[in-house]
Amino acid sequence: MHNKIIGYLLLVIGLGLMFFAFTGMYQTFVNKKPVVQVLETKPLAMNTQYGKVEVQADVVNQVLNLVLFALFMLFMAAVGGRVALAGNNLVKTERLCETLLLLKREDALNKANEIKKL
Repeated sequence: MHNKIIGYLLLVIGLGLMFFAFTGMYQTFVNKKPVVQVLETKPLAMNTQYGKVEVQADVVNQVLNLVLFALFMLFMAAVGGRVALAGNNLVKTERLCETLLLLKREDALNKANEIKKL
């Protein structure tokens, strides 16, 4: 019985983590929530055969931080999936054990009824 409670708890926690990750990614990608600034780079200047090319630092910062945020949220969704899977396996195992015990009881009752008939 305890495995069933723990299994459902893990299942809810895992689904909650996945929901948190996907809503965070959705809100960030539709510009409802700003990207968390983890990295800051300096402006880049490169010499090419066509002359000097400058890359703005704010564009590079935003792209790098967006990629890092997406990777972190995908990691959190994967962790949530693993936790939910563990919970599902606990619930499934507990149901299987309950079914086997029920079958054993029914088998024992059938044998006892057969003995009583004799």
